Amino acid sequence: MGSLTHSQIARLAKLPDDHMVVGERDGSPVVERPDGRLVCVHQNGRLAATPLVSRVQSYLHVARC
Repeated sequence: MGSLTHSQIARLAKLPDDHMVVGERDGSPVVERPDGRLVCVHQNGRLAATPLVSRVQSYLHVARC
């Protein structure tokens, strides 16, 4: 994860203990709430809903012989 803004750090410090940082998206920390929903912490410290999974395509191709 890149550098966090002061607003992001302040927001993360105020989150309850049952919230867990699970990753980042476009430079914003992604936090999992106790109910399983994900939110991201924008640069200004505001929380916003984020999709659970981005669509990705595997680089592996498995073929049957």
